[in-house]
Amino acid sequence: MSTNHNKIRPVYINLFQIRLPVSAISSITHRLAGIYIFFITLPLSLYLLYFSTKSYNDFMVLKDYLNNTTFLSTFVAFSFLVFAYHILTGVRHLLQDLHIGESLSASRLSSYLVFCVWFLLSVFVFTRLFT
Repeated sequence: MSTNHNKIRPVYINLFQIRLPVSAISSITHRLAGIYIFFITLPLSLYLLYFSTKSYNDFMVLKDYLNNTTFLSTFVAFSFLVFAYHILTGVRHLLQDLHIGESLSASRLSSYLVFCVWFLLSVFVFTRLFT
C-alpha cells in the first residue's frame, strides 16, 4: 500500500471565495429550509395549533396576541415563507428528477425563477403584514 505524499492538498478552504452556481445555492438553501422547518416551524405550528384549539378563550388570546405583537407575527410569517420556499425548490427538484429542466441553462433558469417567485411572495406577505 503506497501513498503519494508529494501531492499538496488544501488545508484551508475559504468558502467565501468559492463561486457556487445559482442552482447549487438553491439546492443548499433547500436543505437549510428543511432543517428550519423540522426544528423551528413544525414545533411552533404544533404549539400554536394546540393552543388555538384548547378553548375559545385561548384562541381569542392567541388571535389578539398575533394581531398586536409584531415580533411573533413576523416570526410566523417568516416561517411560512421558509416553508413556501422549501415547497418551490422541492417542486423544482421533483421536475429535475423527472428529467425536466436538467440541463445547466434550464437549471439556472429554474433557480432564478424560484428566487423571483419567492421574493414576490415575500413582498406580498410582508406588505399585507405591515399595512
